[in-house]
Amino acid sequence: MKKFLYAFNIIFFCIFINTNAFADDCTDDQECMLKKAIETAQENRIKDSSSELFSCMLSNWHGEFVSDKSELSKNILVYNVFGYERFLACYRSDSGHGTAGEIGVDTERRKVINGTRFRAEVTCNEGVCSANWLDTDCCYDLDLVKYEITNK
Repeated sequence: MKKFLYAFNIIFFCIFINTNAFADDCTDDQECMLKKAIETAQENRIKDSSSELFSCMLSNWHGEFVSDKSELSKNILVYNVFGYERFLACYRSDSGHGTAGEIGVDTERRKVINGTRFRAEVTCNEGVCSANWLDTDCCYDLDLVKYEITNK
């Protein structure tokens, strides 16, 4: 009986590991890879406040497949992933070195203007993704419609 339970546990364990390995692999599913691309961009956003691509807190994440840069025959998928600055407390501080944190409402005092869209190009090769942050574009409302700042 012990041998039977031992064999059953080993077989169950092997099936469990193989199922999890296949569950994590989504290289043939573009929707799954898009989610993976967005997660990669979220994990690798620019956190250095001296960078032009620095963001306080991004939200409204979405992405789009870039067919002209992708090579489906080589299983290389490229996505543009967008995140939008929505953090209301993203202001310069009184400390003089421009760190985020001061609470205020003046647009010209914001470290990152509310509604700024950040774009990363995420390349997924054989299911492994890497993000390259490219640019920003100002400004987008909560419906992701571009607007102009009138009080500069």
